[in-house]
Amino acid sequence: MGSGVRAAAALSQLCPSLELYTYRSTATGHAIDYLTGMGVIVHCLPRSHDIAFAYFHPLSTPYIEPTILPVRSTSIVVKGQNVLRFGFREGSAVVDAERAVYDPQTARNIEHFSSNGSRAKELALVLNEAELRAYTGVDDLAAGATLLLENNEADVVILKRGVRGGLAVSKNSPTTTIPAYQSRRTFKIGTGDIFSAVFAFYWAELRCSPVEAAHLASKAVSFYCDFRQVPLPLNFAHDRVPILGLSPSRVILKGSTATLGRRYSLEEARHCVEALGIRAVAPDIDTSTHAEDVGREASLLILADGLSEAEIGSVLDEYAECASRIVLDEERRASLSNLTGVTDDFTTAIYSVCWGRTS
Repeated sequence: MGSGVRAAAALSQLCPSLELYTYRSTATGHAIDYLTGMGVIVHCLPRSHDIAFAYFHPLSTPYIEPTILPVRSTSIVVKGQNVLRFGFREGSAVVDAERAVYDPQTARNIEHFSSNGSRAKELALVLNEAELRAYTGVDDLAAGATLLLENNEADVVILKRGVRGGLAVSKNSPTTTIPAYQSRRTFKIGTGDIFSAVFAFYWAELRCSPVEAAHLASKAVSFYCDFRQVPLPLNFAHDRVPILGLSPSRVILKGSTATLGRRYSLEEARHCVEALGIRAVAPDIDTSTHAEDVGREASLLILADGLSEAEIGSVLDEYAECASRIVLDEERRASLSNLTGVTDDFTTAIYSVCWGRTS
């Protein structure tokens, strides 16, 4: 499911008068039937090839086929009152709107909103940290967002910061922190699409403030992670709990290194934690680990594969001072089910150990 299809499906109950403009390599298909069955009007332009994304796990860098499209498709032209524009690999979308939301979807060869002739009376940019740096050429995130406003390249900038939530920056308003909202499970594929779609609906269509729209978008991501359900129900924001505490300064990773697979899992966990902007310390594979790396500012993640219940208990005792302690038990052992912080999902474990407190 591509970004546009997922976004349109997510909003189909909230916004009945919805149209999707997209590319397709064939005139018909499951995605089109899926959306038309929800009442979405779909407009398609041709492209030369299908595009496929494959993930080893939801936090991995996707393998994309084809890596380079031999033919760039004709630009899609859209005129409307409120438009959400995603970046395309196979082409571009020229937008003329009263209010537009632009999510470029990539920091690589990033296309500025107006560079293809797009225009909007009011524009909101939804960017992650890498995309903001690529869009502005400025490393300092706050300075980059301010620069976009000062240069009239945007009226609103929503900066997504992963486990740290986000920032809403707009003209004549103070910068506001938007928290992430807790989910029992975390499924990352498509969460950016959900965020941009819900933000666009509330800010552009319903004229909510950028802050209110961003809060609702963050709540929608929490709901989607829990249930992986589209369309979003009307009550998706109900009972979503904000994560208000600071993320840990570092994460301690413990696990077995007895096999290549277990060593790989530890290395992959370290990579994923550090990709979220948090220092990872793995004493079982890092010989330079020092005692000061452990403490209340640290959180603990145990990869239980290859460890006995006694060994897991010993690690929990050793790192009792850690602010939070998460156990990844993909085998779902009944003997560990009574422990607090046990999950059987890799992505959920990574996010749980990197989140701050909910109160």
